[in-house]
This record gives sequence, C-alpha cells and structure tokens, in this order.
Amino acid sequence: MALLETYYRQHEHTPHLELSRTFRCAHAYFYIFFSVFFSLVAIPVYVKHSISFKENSSCGRFDITIGPKQNMGKTIEGITVTVHMPKVVLNMNLTPTQGSYTFDPVTKVLAWDVGKITPQKLPSLKGLVNLQSGAPKPEENPSLNIQFKIQQLAISGLKVNRLDMYGEKYKPFKGVKYVTKAGKFQVRT
Repeated sequence: MALLETYYRQHEHTPHLELSRTFRCAHAYFYIFFSVFFSLVAIPVYVKHSISFKENSSCGRFDITIGPKQNMGKTIEGITVTVHMPKVVLNMNLTPTQGSYTFDPVTKVLAWDVGKITPQKLPSLKGLVNLQSGAPKPEENPSLNIQFKIQQLAISGLKVNRLDMYGEKYKPFKGVKYVTKAGKFQVRT
C-alpha cells in the first residue's frame, strides 16, 4: 500500500493506476494485474449523537443513532461502538433498539455491539447517565470509537483484473474476496 501512496503523491493528476506484480509462493508463481482508481472516499456510516450533562445534577442524557451512507448496496456488519465515559459517570441506564450494550463502572467503558444495519430501522442507543452527586459537570463530551466491516467491497478502489498462476497442476478457483474494515474511526461529540 505504501507503493500506491507514493505513486499517488507523485502522479496526483492521474486518476487511474495499473500495476502488476509477480509473487512466488511454495511451488507456484502468481502474476497479479490490478488497477486502482483514485477518488475521494466517504466514510460509509454516519452517527447522530447527543450527549449532555446537566450542571449541578446527578444525571445526564445519552443518545446515539448509526446509519448507512454510501455502501454501494452492501450490508454494513460487525458494528461495535466503544465510548470511554468521564470518571464522574457511575452507571448508565440505556435502551438499545438493536444489539446489546455493556457498561463497566470500573473502567467507565460503554461497549455497544450493534451487528448489522438495516436501513429500514436505524439502530439507536438512548437513556440516562447517572453521575456522582456534587461532582462538577464533565468538561468534555466523550468520543465514540466505531468499528465495522463490509464484505465484498473494496472502498479504496483497488480491484484485481487478472490473476495468472504458473507451476501448479491444478486449476485454481478464479475469484477475489474484498472486505472493508474500519481501522480507528472516531467521532468526536
């Protein structure tokens, strides 16, 4: 991937790149011809959030909703949301419309396992946040860390056009599996 990034920096005016590479694996040689179409790629999910803490109060509100943006007709799955809550949070009483959540009162980490997104009913997590009485209101809202994956989609634009294999006696299966995974995707509230 570093090779592609270097080439892109040197040839920014070129929206298309074709590369070929020969690999040796065990007793066979692989010749892969792939192309990359450079474009600005949008994150395939959006998050609506409202996290608020009242001044001189022992409660707050928590509300997040996740939805698909541009997923090219593919299902977004394996969605998990992790939130590191402030130290003054004692407990959370939330209701998910989809999936399940856990809150660890020792580490102050909220983990919501959403699963798949269905566009007909967007998953949300709403409820109350219990704070230490007499503690000052948190200065900052927590950020949301989101993970997801999309099967059979290469959001980067990388596509394998041809795969030639030499030195093997059997006929290999012709096909490529693509997957898009979120790395460190963070939403600041």
